[in-house]
Amino acid sequence: MTVLYITGLSGSGTTTLLEELNREGMETVDLDEGFTEQVPVAGGGYEWLLIEENVTALLAAERSTSLIMAGCCRNQGKFADQVDAVVLLRSKPEVMLKRVSKRTTNPYGKTPEELEEILHNWEHVLPLLEKSADLIIDTDDLSPADVRSVILHTFLASS
Repeated sequence: MTVLYITGLSGSGTTTLLEELNREGMETVDLDEGFTEQVPVAGGGYEWLLIEENVTALLAAERSTSLIMAGCCRNQGKFADQVDAVVLLRSKPEVMLKRVSKRTTNPYGKTPEELEEILHNWEHVLPLLEKSADLIIDTDDLSPADVRSVILHTFLASS
């Protein structure tokens, strides 16, 4: 079975893609739920990291369908050799900010500080994600169904 790691910054479409793929009968896991923890960083503040034991157990589990998991954490690269592909969903900053302002399923991106963090991540984190991705999909002008189709035809057509 195929195992994909979908990543992208907030507002790039990862959660929506998971919903689309779930409707297709795929096993989907949002790693933001039960697979991450807040860890303090030097100088104050915090960051979210994957709970490595939880992700390892998820990857080791028996399954009868493909697994598509999604998240964006600094330590996600640790699992790159355990998945078939890392897919980056990418959007322009103005598109991401518009999407997070309209969503109702996730409160992140509603405060000025969080909006600033999204822009900071676009400038500093996105280039790192681009270097580690096997496929980059620009989601600005694609519908969620179009992104789903790219994933299905590229990776899951024969699984």
